[in-house]
Amino acid sequence: MPGLIPEDFIDNLRDQIEIVSFIKGFVPLKKQGQNYVGLCPFHTEKTPSFVVSPHKQIFHCFGCGKGGNVYIFVMEQLGLSFPEAVAYLAKTCGLEVPSSNLTPQQRKQRELREKLVGINELAAKFFQQQLWQKKAKGVQDYLKKRGLKKSVCQDFLLGYAPDDWGELTNYLLSKKIAPQDLISLGLAVRNPQGHLYDRFRNRLIFPIGDAGGRIIGFGGRALDDSLPKYFNSPETPLFNKGEQLYGLHQARGFLRNKNQVILTEGYLDVITAHQYGFSQVVGILGTALTEKQARLLMRYTYNFIFCFDADSAGSQATLRGLDIVQQLGVKAAVIIMPQGLDPDDFLRKEGQTKFNQLIEQALPAFEYRLLKLTEKYKQDTLENKIQIMQALIPVLLKIKSPIEREGYLRLLAERFSFSEKAIYAEIKKYQQGLFQKDEEAAEEKREISGKEKAQWGLLRLVLNKPELLNEVEKFGGAELFFKPLYKEIYKLNYLLRQAGHNIKVEDLITHLKNKAAQELVAEIMLSDEPLQNEQKFLKDCLLTLKIELVNQKIQEKQSLMVGYEKQGEVTKSLELMAVIQKMIKERQKMVSTLAKGGNILEE
Repeated sequence: MPGLIPEDFIDNLRDQIEIVSFIKGFVPLKKQGQNYVGLCPFHTEKTPSFVVSPHKQIFHCFGCGKGGNVYIFVMEQLGLSFPEAVAYLAKTCGLEVPSSNLTPQQRKQRELREKLVGINELAAKFFQQQLWQKKAKGVQDYLKKRGLKKSVCQDFLLGYAPDDWGELTNYLLSKKIAPQDLISLGLAVRNPQGHLYDRFRNRLIFPIGDAGGRIIGFGGRALDDSLPKYFNSPETPLFNKGEQLYGLHQARGFLRNKNQVILTEGYLDVITAHQYGFSQVVGILGTALTEKQARLLMRYTYNFIFCFDADSAGSQATLRGLDIVQQLGVKAAVIIMPQGLDPDDFLRKEGQTKFNQLIEQALPAFEYRLLKLTEKYKQDTLENKIQIMQALIPVLLKIKSPIEREGYLRLLAERFSFSEKAIYAEIKKYQQGLFQKDEEAAEEKREISGKEKAQWGLLRLVLNKPELLNEVEKFGGAELFFKPLYKEIYKLNYLLRQAGHNIKVEDLITHLKNKAAQELVAEIMLSDEPLQNEQKFLKDCLLTLKIELVNQKIQEKQSLMVGYEKQGEVTKSLELMAVIQKMIKERQKMVSTLAKGGNILEE
C-alpha cells in the first residue's frame, strides 16, 4: 500500500479518472493512431514526444523520460507528494480520502502532521488579524512606504507579531494547544525558569507555505533595531529551509506558463515582484540555492534566472547556485543588479519596464562566470589569463550544445588574444586525466549493450504477456536481470501475479515506489518498436542473460577456488574446478546455440 492511504481506494480512484481527458486539461493533445500526443509539459520541445495511452491509462515523454499513471502526472505537474496527489484527484471526483486501514503508527504520523499544520494556520490567522488593527498602524505605514498594496499583502498572508512577550503564546494556549507543540513548531521558546515566551516579537511576519499552500513555517522582519534583521522558524517536523521556497505556492501556476523562474533572496523581493506582474519570482530561504530546492523547481521549468544582490555575498551565492543547476542540466542566467539595489528597491525606483530590460539582458551562466573571474583577476597578465582559462574549461566542456560551446570558445579566444588552436590544446591537456576512465567506460558500454537490450526486451515481453513468466522463471527469473531497477520491476510483477492479482500496468506503476522504475515501465509499455519474431527474440534474450548469469557465477567460483588454494585445501579446490569446468561447457553450449540462430539482439 503506497503511503498511508488504503490500496483499494487508490485503485478505485484511479479507475474513475480517464487519463486522456484529465491530461487534456493541462496539455493540448492530438490523436495519433491508438494514442494521443502533445508537447511535453515537463520540458521545452518543438516536436511532440509526449504520449498518452487511453488503452493502458499511462503517459510517457520520449524526450525527457518522465512517465507513469495519472497520479505521477499530478505529482509532476503540480509538484505534489503522492498523498497530496491522491487528495487532489479525490477532490476532483467529489470523494474524501479515507484514513482506515492505517497502522496505529501511520495514523499517529498523519494526525501529528495535520495537527501541526493546523496550529501554524491558527498562528498565521492571529498574525494577519494583528496586522490590520489600530495598534499596528506603524507596520501598516511601513508597508505603504514600501509601496505594497493591501491586496498583495493579503495574497501572501502577511501578518504582525505584537511587541509583547506572550500574546501569541497565550492565545494559542487558550485554544488548548499543548506547550510542547508551540516549542516544536518554533512559535514559542521556554526560558530557564520554565516560562514560555513568543519567538516572534514586533516583527512583520511572512508565513511560509509549501507547494500546496499549507503553512509550514514563518519568517520575521524586525521593525526596530533588533538583530537579526530577518530570521525564520527553526527546523521543525514541518519546516526545513533548504527544502522549501518562499512564494512557490503563489508562483507555481506561472512558472510553467512563462517557462521560467526568477530566484531572489528576500521576502519583499518576491512580494514586490508579484505586485509588479513578475509572478514567476520565488525566494530562497537561506544563503544559497540548494539541490533540493532546484529539483523542486525543475518540476515546473528548466530555465532559472538568478537575481541576487550585487554584493560579494550575492555573487558567491549565485556562483554556488550555478554549480548546482549546471550539474542538474538546467539552463541558467543571471540578472546583474545595480550596486546597492535589490529587486525590491529596483522595482520601486525604476518600475516594471526597466526590470523587464534587466531580465532580457540577463547574462548566460558562462558569461557571468567569465565576468566574475575577470573581476577577480583584474591585472591583464598572461598568468591571470591562464588562471581564468583553466577555471572555465570544465564549465565549457559541460555545455551540451556544440554551437554554444563553439561560440564561447571563440569569445575566450577574442577576449584573451589566444588562438582557438591554443585553447583546444589546453582543453586536450585538461582531458588527458579523464581519457583512461572514458575508454574504460566506453569499453564497458560496448560489452553491456547486448545485455541492456536483452534486459529491456525481456521485461517488455513479460509485462505485455504475463503468460511468459513461467518460461522466464525456468531460466532463472529475477536473477537474469543484472540491474536493480529491472530486477525490482520484474520481482514485483511476478509476486503480484503469483498472488492471484490480475494487474494492469497502471496498477504496477502505483505499487512501484521508485520513480525511475515507474518511468521505465511507462517507457517500455508505450514503446512501439515492432517485434518481427517474438519467440526468437524471447529465446535470444533468455540465452544472452543466462550466459551473463553463468559468467558471474563462474567468476564467483573462481574467486572461491583461489581462496581454497591459498588455504591449502586442495580437495575443495579440485571439486570447485570440476564445477567450473561444467559451467564453462554449459556456457559454450548456450553461446553456440545463440550463434547458430543469429542473435536478434546484435542486428
